[in-house]
Amino acid sequence: MKRGLRVRALLSWATKGLAALALAAATFGGAAYAQASAKSDHAEGTLVFERSAATPGDSFLGALKLDLAEGWHVYWKNPGDSGLPPTAEWTPSPGVTFGDFRFPAPHAIPLATLMNYGYEQQVVLPFQIQIAADAKPGTEAPIGGKIEYLICADICIPEDIELSTTLRIAASPETDADGSAIIVGTLAHIPVALTGKASVERTSTGFRLAAADAGLAGAIGTAKNIRFFPDGPELSNPAKQIVKTGPEGVSIELTASDFAKAGDQNLNGIIVLTDGDGSTRAWEIAALPGPAPAGVADKEFINADTSGITPPPAVAAAAPLGFTDLLITLGLAFVGGLVLNLMPCVLPVLTIKAAGLVHTAHNPKESRAHGLAYLGGVVVCFAAIGGILIALRAAGEQAGLGFQLQYPPITAFFALVMFAVGLNLLGVFEMGGSLMGVGSGLAERGGTSGAFFTGLLAAFVGAPCVGPFMAPAFATALAQPAPVVMAVFVVVGIGLAAPFVLLSFTPAFAKVLPKPGRWMETFRQVLAFPMFITVLWLLWVLAGQSGPDGIIAVLAGGIALGFGIWLAKKIGQGTAGRIVASLVILAAFVVPSVSTTWLKAEASTEISANAWSPEKVAELQAEGRVIFVDFTARWCVTCQFNKTALHDASVARAFTDLNVAFLEADWTNKDKVIASELAKHGAAGVPLYLVYPASGAAPQKLDQILTPGMIETAVRQAAGSL
Repeated sequence: MKRGLRVRALLSWATKGLAALALAAATFGGAAYAQASAKSDHAEGTLVFERSAATPGDSFLGALKLDLAEGWHVYWKNPGDSGLPPTAEWTPSPGVTFGDFRFPAPHAIPLATLMNYGYEQQVVLPFQIQIAADAKPGTEAPIGGKIEYLICADICIPEDIELSTTLRIAASPETDADGSAIIVGTLAHIPVALTGKASVERTSTGFRLAAADAGLAGAIGTAKNIRFFPDGPELSNPAKQIVKTGPEGVSIELTASDFAKAGDQNLNGIIVLTDGDGSTRAWEIAALPGPAPAGVADKEFINADTSGITPPPAVAAAAPLGFTDLLITLGLAFVGGLVLNLMPCVLPVLTIKAAGLVHTAHNPKESRAHGLAYLGGVVVCFAAIGGILIALRAAGEQAGLGFQLQYPPITAFFALVMFAVGLNLLGVFEMGGSLMGVGSGLAERGGTSGAFFTGLLAAFVGAPCVGPFMAPAFATALAQPAPVVMAVFVVVGIGLAAPFVLLSFTPAFAKVLPKPGRWMETFRQVLAFPMFITVLWLLWVLAGQSGPDGIIAVLAGGIALGFGIWLAKKIGQGTAGRIVASLVILAAFVVPSVSTTWLKAEASTEISANAWSPEKVAELQAEGRVIFVDFTARWCVTCQFNKTALHDASVARAFTDLNVAFLEADWTNKDKVIASELAKHGAAGVPLYLVYPASGAAPQKLDQILTPGMIETAVRQAAGSL
């Protein structure tokens, strides 16, 4: 890609040099040569003006006219779910100032689960031009600059063109008839200010936008489509809108976006009415919180064009499982839970339980109590995760296993929890099972609270790991009614807890364990370091979600936690001291976690050549290439383990020899398109590995634990060389 960029830069430099030589030659010959249009690969741009000659102090409109190749589009000032609007970097010209682009009414451009706003075929973007009062008649003002835009079809390409021309300064203005006609034609589609009243109020699902305006109401009679386009994504998402009209105006039901904050707030954008001939009229809306005016929602309006965002494909409603199939599914879930005890994401927490088991093994009653408490913690956590997953999917979210670690506040919170557990194991403080209990009260009750808390931790960090037997169990269960889904989650929890529960109820086990002694204190301290390694892993996950600022927030929380523990030891004997220390410790967990909500990891400045998308897969299949797709996430430890196989030298050679395209679908953060694709292939979570054959046939799904030989065999079969 860098080589391609260098080539483009050299071509751009050469083009500019030739243009400069041509201009110099024309000037030397006494002719005024000017270029007002230029082409890129997929568009042609032209500068047009209301004036062919301007006067000193004159103010008038110019415009950029973009003619787009068939099937390609550019974007409105708010592009929607993706994209960038056209921009201009004007070349400084003495005595000339330029205004911003004025965008005409866009139309909706749906793509799979995305909704964009923009223009196809042609768009004209007017802008104001001001000539200085001291400009001298008889001179020429150079006008030009670099126009940049993102143009898209199935793929998106950033393009730019250089435009330049000259404008005569005269004693009296002269009209450019062609340019004026183009500009006047587009001004009819530029949004006008609403003269009436606009309001917005909260609903159970989002917002109700209402606009009462005489001009708007008068235009509804001939409208075939009515749509609201927000100025930004902060409040409403681009799902289909429910429109109602009345004699006074219009009301539009909007769904809240993921960025919407609680409470009342303003809502800005434009309402666009499209007539049967495709012409548009638009009104600028600045809605203030309040009830809808009367007469704007008397009847529902049915848009003639029902195009809109395609809802993500829901998990197909499968036939209810028979008794035998249900037993098989639950059996796979139980075995999957057992296997979780061997997964690297769970092992650090299990070291805590191992220490507790050694401590209680010689007291059968206490050992059984600990085993049951641990089982309770695991099952409660899995049941809670299952309940939340069911609720999210019922609400239309494409949530899968590991969804909890897609939320930066949760990742940050548990990084701090693991850090606190490590400090406790080192003996910095005694928490006995409660992070907020700086004394040993809970420990004095037998330590069952600590066992319950350990079960919660083990289940929480284990849930994102999709083991060999869990994948088919969850893939089957997620298409079933909620009770079956919940049963599978509970049985996975029972499987995870089963080994420790069995050992807790086996008195003979105590005979092979060493008796408690001073060695246990050293053993306990050693166990702190797997906790800190887990913290490091969670911080790495958070770095991909919230960037360096998220890491700083958690580190600050760790410092505040240490300060709170120190305070508890110094002033924690009295009531006031305990309150102060508890508040500091609480803030150490809550403030950094909540702050990550507004932090985002910086996007790469270069488009990744191996980023997965459905469009990229289709493009590569059209080329007849073998495609290997890695559905992964930072919080998926199995995914990271498999990278050793993916980066093996033999795999690299096979990919090179067979010209295999390697695509990565990163699910570290929520991504509806990736979630939909996982559901399409019957996967409840990551990892998922697909190999598309060169023939264009359906992809092959690989096992979740990869080996170099498995990958090499799959791609050679897909290429037809085996």
